[in-house]
Amino acid sequence: MSKKILLILSILVIGSMFFAACAPKEEATEEVVVEEPTEEEVMKEPVSACLVTDSAGIGDRSFNDAVWKGLETAEADFGSKISYIESKSADDYGPNIQACLDAEADVVICVGFMMGDACVAAIEANPDTKFVGVDIYGLDKPNFIGIDAYMEQSSFLAGYLAAGMSETGVLGTWTGFVGPVVLSFMDGFYTGAMEYNAVHGTDVKVLGYDPADMDNAANIASWDDIDKGRSISETQMDNGADIIYGVCGNVSTAAAAAMQERGYGYIFGMDQDWTVTNPQYADQILGSALKNMHVAVYEVMKNLEESGTFAGGEDYILTLANDGTSLKLNESIDIPEDLKAEVDALAEQIAAGELTGCSEEFFTLYRSE
Repeated sequence: MSKKILLILSILVIGSMFFAACAPKEEATEEVVVEEPTEEEVMKEPVSACLVTDSAGIGDRSFNDAVWKGLETAEADFGSKISYIESKSADDYGPNIQACLDAEADVVICVGFMMGDACVAAIEANPDTKFVGVDIYGLDKPNFIGIDAYMEQSSFLAGYLAAGMSETGVLGTWTGFVGPVVLSFMDGFYTGAMEYNAVHGTDVKVLGYDPADMDNAANIASWDDIDKGRSISETQMDNGADIIYGVCGNVSTAAAAAMQERGYGYIFGMDQDWTVTNPQYADQILGSALKNMHVAVYEVMKNLEESGTFAGGEDYILTLANDGTSLKLNESIDIPEDLKAEVDALAEQIAAGELTGCSEEFFTLYRSE
């Protein structure tokens, strides 16, 4: 090969190397990974809950108000969307539940055992909607949580205390309509008084209830007729009762009104602390059997808001042991310390499962498995 050709090849090689060295380098690219937001980071809509009241409505100073209190707390804590529809009669139950469904509520809350049939029909027809039943329970439906309360436990304490405080040895009790829920109050009250008799050898009587004849427990066939509440209370007072346990929501204040006029006697409040909800009768209120339904309703909403969980098919039961119920005494009334000590000891026994707080008849019908 000639020197001329070698020179040309050398120039070409060197030139190619030069151009390769001077050529712009391709910039390295990094793969961009877009991370999906976690479930907690996704902004979710607050849970909407629609409450259907029984005929007593909001403002009953009893269990409708207690349930609404639980929803209001959920609204304050989580921004839950809450609403209620008031029922004026049993004919309103079905249409009002349907109105909640039409509003596309995430949770529909049925209040009162008398709404049971309408609530069950809606539960079965709307399996994708969540339901909560207050005083409706034992349905074993995946889209339903029932709230029950063993009100015989706190009512037992009320009956024992009443028997120890009565000057006439006669107590009275009555309700709006007869059913398992209200019978738990009446039965506990009766059984507590009988326990006092057994311990102290007394013979205190209870008008209006007999566990051997529960279906005929004294009632006024209404949840809102104050005049009927007044009439039955006065009849029991005329027959010697000086302490009355009306199991009819705020209608039971009719007994306190009668006692205030006559100048003697005590009542027990129910569901809430009546010295707070009915302070005008504070001198007549010996105590109140609390039914803390707001706790259970709030718990359901909290679980939905925080973790999206709903314990369908289960019942939430309020007891002395879980503070779902208790007996709140009126501290302004002079109650013997030894009697209060006996009541406290009985509360501990019930909470520990050593006493049921109810009669054998009631237990067999409603508490035995």
